[in-house]
Amino acid sequence: MKRQRVTLDLDDDVAALLATCAADAHVSEGEIVERAVRAMDLRALVARIRDRCDLDEDAATQLVGEELRAARAERAA
Repeated sequence: MKRQRVTLDLDDDVAALLATCAADAHVSEGEIVERAVRAMDLRALVARIRDRCDLDEDAATQLVGEELRAARAERAA
């Protein structure tokens, strides 16, 4: 996957939290930021699915998970 470098200005406390989370997870700070953005986008996707149908939150979350796994499998192929 093509990657793009970005620069972020963070509050000192948030930057320290980011560094701690990355160290605890043994991943880069960029990976932590990417995970956070993807999680935020996943919640938005759940909200859009719920708005378009009569699924409750659990059913919508399950549907999103299935779609996410399918998209990842397609991308890996």
